Formats: sequence, structure tokens, C-alpha cells
Amino acid sequence: MSRAAPLAISVAAALLVASVPAFAGSYISAIVFAMMISFVMAQSWDWVNGQMGYLNLGHYAFYGIGAYAFAILLTRGVPLVPCFAAGIFFGALAALIVSFPLFRLKGDYFAFATLAVVPLCELLANNFDGLTRGSDGITLPPNYVLIPAFYMVLTLAILTLCVTLWLMRSRFGYALRAIRNDEQVAEVAGIRLFPFKAATLVLSASFAGLAGAIQAWQFSYIAPNTMFNLGVALVPIAGALLGGSGLLLGPLVGMVLFASIEQALLTKMTHLRDAVIGLVIVLIGRFLPGGILRAKWIANHPVLSWLSRESHFEVKGEGGPAGERLPLSPQPVNAEKVVLACEGATMAFGGNVAVNNVSLTIRQGEIVGLVGPNGSGKTTLFNLVSGIYRPKTGRILIDGKDISQFRADEISHLGIGRTYQIPRPFLELTVRENIAIGRTFGASKVSLEEAMRTAGVFAAYVGLGGLLDRKAELLSLQQKKALELARALAAEPKLLLVDEVASGLSTVEIATFVKHIRDIRDHYGITIIWVEHIFSALQQVVDRLIVLDSGAVIADAPLHEAMRNEKVLSTYLGHASAEAK
Repeated sequence: MSRAAPLAISVAAALLVASVPAFAGSYISAIVFAMMISFVMAQSWDWVNGQMGYLNLGHYAFYGIGAYAFAILLTRGVPLVPCFAAGIFFGALAALIVSFPLFRLKGDYFAFATLAVVPLCELLANNFDGLTRGSDGITLPPNYVLIPAFYMVLTLAILTLCVTLWLMRSRFGYALRAIRNDEQVAEVAGIRLFPFKAATLVLSASFAGLAGAIQAWQFSYIAPNTMFNLGVALVPIAGALLGGSGLLLGPLVGMVLFASIEQALLTKMTHLRDAVIGLVIVLIGRFLPGGILRAKWIANHPVLSWLSRESHFEVKGEGGPAGERLPLSPQPVNAEKVVLACEGATMAFGGNVAVNNVSLTIRQGEIVGLVGPNGSGKTTLFNLVSGIYRPKTGRILIDGKDISQFRADEISHLGIGRTYQIPRPFLELTVRENIAIGRTFGASKVSLEEAMRTAGVFAAYVGLGGLLDRKAELLSLQQKKALELARALAAEPKLLLVDEVASGLSTVEIATFVKHIRDIRDHYGITIIWVEHIFSALQQVVDRLIVLDSGAVIADAPLHEAMRNEKVLSTYLGHASAEAK
């Protein structure tokens, strides 16, 4: 199916839905109206879950808050438009307020905390009688508004779909997808987590609040047990999961199917409705964890396969040959300038001191080998420099600036890039997208479009030029390590922390990587600290060695001096130095 076909189908579907009030009775119009409300709820919920990876079970609370804000103002004589605006505003405000405590939690803890929001709002609505009229509810002026409400929610549904399309291809949306894949790595790549999380929750709550306001207008009556019903609250979530969370049309397909099931239950088995909904949720988790649209028979179908296609940024062409120079600005090297300084840095986990009073300096343009036995504190030191941990005592300075209390994203923007001992690319994203995230959120801060366009040059540089549109989860271990190096370089770092990239490489591949390390320093002025167990690789390129043992520095000297240090030989370099002589 051509790329224009989905757009044509969407336009035709919108026109078909728009014709329902003209050609169908009020009963059918009311059913379609309810389906569209549910779709808006499911799709806006999926921005938090499908795009950002946070399971929000309290999304329905914002719907109820929007409905109450609308109804309270309308019954006090406020004009209609400000009442709808109030539904948006108070839904968004509630989301902003709860985002501060909620986003201190992750995973199941976040999900269970959000689950409590809906019954809490019901309790408050029942007890604030003077404002909400308690359990008696609020009766709105009796007007037949189904038709205007129908077209209003249709417009909102189309806008919801447009926002989803924007999220899938925008810088903002890629920040969410990076967070969904690996939150810690996203922060180290330069993404400030909380603003993106809070903004996404506020955006989804705004749409839910307006949906609640439109629903209240059409209902003409609201009460706590209808606006904050926990059983009803799970229906949009179940619909999104049924169709395929994270897919463009997953929530839409899921809600159409779910609404059809609901209508059948309401007319024939009302008393089993909640049980059947719960059963559907369990069956989805057990047999269709990715939703119906990700089922193999749809993904492989010649006509329907586009429904299961995930959105990935694609650019024509591969971006350049392997020999093309990287689009980085060469940094003038001042050998006297201190790029990194640690002053008595200590990091302990309980009684285990991983980094013990470490003091060292790294000057601009150096290639420094950081070595030591397993558990000596090398990766922990990298985590301190990149902001994953904060030192218990001591200081860490970048260009003379104390970064000990900086967030990881702030440190990234100062020009610190890194790879990981166990590679951590964003697995659900392509090679191109991984590199572009490093480039658009790191110190370089170029536009997403430019980052996507130039990603091919970085990929070709590390040998991944033909794999730009392959998902990172499909790469081999060594290819993932190469991808991490490309992503770190794309951010234009002044200091690059390389953590055991050469392990597992062949002799030829090691030689190529060593050439890259030398080239990165010589042509671009990037300072490098390289952690590596393969000493034969290190000795080809490093200017000096820093040796750690039990978290403490036991040697910091030029390569030939470190190799004659008896303490170094006994702890780490004995067999390597013998081979090197």
C-alpha cells in the first residue's frame, strides 16, 4: 500500500463519521459520539504510555475534573467558551500538580500511585458539597446539544490524531521515545527528564479535560460516581492496549472494537460488563501483549500491514561514504588546559567504597587509559563524571566548573559524551534515530531534521552505514557498541568516556577502532578517557595510564612508566607488560 493510502483512508473515515448525524438517528449518533470520546481518552492516554512508557491508570481523573470545571462554571452563568477553556485548564493544572510527586516514582510504583488518583477525586467530589453538590451531582440547563457536541468531539478526535502524528516525528516525541527506551541513558544524552514528562502528562490531561467538558455538556448531568468511576476509567486504557499501544491507529482500532463489545454487553449482559472488560485486559496481556495490530497475521498481510507499521524517521540516501569527515567543529587543543579534574572524589554504596578519594587531572587533547581489575571503580568513576551518581565527598570539575551537583543532562550539555560497558542503545529506535538523539539533545543541539540527515555520516564512520534504518535491537553486540560510539560522537563532546568498546573485537577490528580513537583526538581535538581490559589495544594509542585498585588511584603516569610500576604489575599489568616487551 502506498504512503498516500493511509491519509486517503483517514480523510474518507472522517467524512463518513461527519455524515452520521445527517443520515442516522440520534441513537446511532450518540453511540458514535461516545466512541469518539473514548478514542480521545485512549489516544491521549497513549501519549504517556505508548510514547513515554509510563502506565498512567489515573488518566480518567482529568476527564472528570474537566467535566466538573465546565459544569460548575456553566451553572453559575459563565459563557460556554470560557467553560470549555476551564475544562482544559483545570485538567492541565491537576496534571501539573500531581506530576511533581508522581514522577518521583517509576514502573509499577507509578502505575499504582496513579490508580489512587481516580477514587481520590471521587471522594473529594462527594465531600465538597458547596462546590460540586456532592453525591446529588450537578444538573446542567436542559438543551439538546448532541449535534454540536458531536462535531466538537469529532474535531477534537482529529486534532488528537494530528498531535499523535506530530509526537511521532518531532524532537519532543523523540525525547519521549528515548525516555521510554532507557530513561538514564536519555538523561546522559542530554534530555532533561522532568519537563518532558510533566509536559506530556499536562498535554494528555488537557485533551481529557476537554473531552470531559464536552461529555458533561451533552449529558446535562454529572455526579461523582459517573465522572470518577474506576471501572469506566480502565476502558480507554484497555482499548488502547487491545488495538496496539504506541501505534498511530492502535487506540482507534482498539476503541472501536471495545465500544462494540461494550454495546453488546450493555444490551444483553449488563451485569457481566465489568467482568468481561477485566477478562479482555487479562487476555490481551497473555496472548496479545503488543495489541491486535501487532499480530503476525496483520503485520504480514499485504493490505493491512501498514496498520502495524511503527513510525520511524526515514531520510533518502545513506548519508555519505565511510571516508567522509564527520560534521564536527575541530576544537583547538591547549595541552595546558585541564578539561576534567577530580578532587578527592568518593562514592560508596552502603559499606562498599567504589571510588575512594580519587584525585586526577585530564588535559585537553590527551588520550588516557583508565585500567584496573574488575570492581576497581572504573565504571563508577565514569558514572560520577557523567552525572549518573553524585560524589559523597570531594568535587568533580569540568573546565574549572564544579559539576558535583549537576544533573546528567546539564553535564552532557557541557560536552561530556560516553559509551557503556554493556551497550545501551535505544533498542526500539533505528540506528539513524539513535545517532540523531545524541546529536539533537547533546552539546551540538542541532535540529532534529539536520540530525537525521547527517546521522548517516556518523554511522558510516563506525561501519554501520548500510544499517541506518535497522532497529538497534536487531544489531549484534559489536554493532551496538559501534552505534554507541557514533551516538556519543554526534553530540560533539569535548571529553569522550569510552568504556570497553574493544572487548570481543577481532584483531583487525581492534586496529580499526584504535585508528578511530587516534583520529577523534587528532582531527577533532576531543579528549578521551578509555577504559579497556585489552592492554594491547590501549598501548597503541594512550598517552598515559591511570590505574585503579579497590577504588583508589595506585598509578598515574606515562605508559612506559606505568608498565614498570611493581604495584601496577602485580594488580593488573603483569602478563600484559611481559607480552609487550
